[in-house]
Amino acid sequence: MDIFKVDDLKGYLEGLKRLFDIVRVVNPISKKVVFQNGHGEYIIHGEDCYGFWKKGESCSNCISNKAIQDKKCFTKIEYLGDGVYIVIASPIIFEDNLYVLELVKDITETGVVTGLNGLNTMEANNIIYTLNEKAIKDDLTGVYNKRHINKRLPIDIDYAKKHREKLTVAMMDIDSFKKINDIYGHMVGDLVLKKIAEAISSEVRVNYDWVARYGGDEFLIVLKNLDETAAMEIMKRIQSTIRKMTIRFEDSIINVTLSIGFHTIDTETENFSRIVSKVDQNLKKAKDGGKNRIV
Repeated sequence: MDIFKVDDLKGYLEGLKRLFDIVRVVNPISKKVVFQNGHGEYIIHGEDCYGFWKKGESCSNCISNKAIQDKKCFTKIEYLGDGVYIVIASPIIFEDNLYVLELVKDITETGVVTGLNGLNTMEANNIIYTLNEKAIKDDLTGVYNKRHINKRLPIDIDYAKKHREKLTVAMMDIDSFKKINDIYGHMVGDLVLKKIAEAISSEVRVNYDWVARYGGDEFLIVLKNLDETAAMEIMKRIQSTIRKMTIRFEDSIINVTLSIGFHTIDTETENFSRIVSKVDQNLKKAKDGGKNRIV
């Protein structure tokens, strides 16, 4: 991973701008542009990195977060209007902090992207959107996957702290799920996971809160701008919905319950790792306390 001081970075970026249309340094958590080429010199922008793509929100296929997490370079294709762009993201250390170097080049007329030839802008964008969604969605349940958790949750935490908003993170575990698999088989286990994901998703606010499969039979939800009391009410509704749900398999009726551990951000010092750890500890308390509990 490259390490730079201010003067070194400016010189390095100056060389790259001969090869790329946009050369910039981005803070992957705040999503702010730190440096970007413009008017012959590099300036501090402080604007949203996704503003260039005119999406109004963080890119669902963000490769800057992946570059930071995996400490290596990633590439993607993006569309803007009728233009096709290649984007390269690589982690760098600048003034002792971890950032991402983003390189953007217009490849519309190069013929590099051939599979989308003949499509109009909307059709091409739909294909890109579908591919992007597949990268962050769980194949079985259709909710977000762990990749999305690792990318999105740090952003939501940072936003909540900066705007002094509440943010609740909850981990949900299906009680005795291994027993269901052992008795009825993994196909039924998969059916239970799908039904649970649908039930959880039905109780959170669409396009505001979000649900993800953390792994195995664990699900994670993020509730935005709700105090602990309001968040607790949503989790009680989720538990109630799932308790009343019956899953039929041949002549059997399967009833399911959930144990839930949650945490609402209450200090500016809390970070991703600390919050996930607290949520996990509270989930363990719920399981140890007799299951079908909220802690």
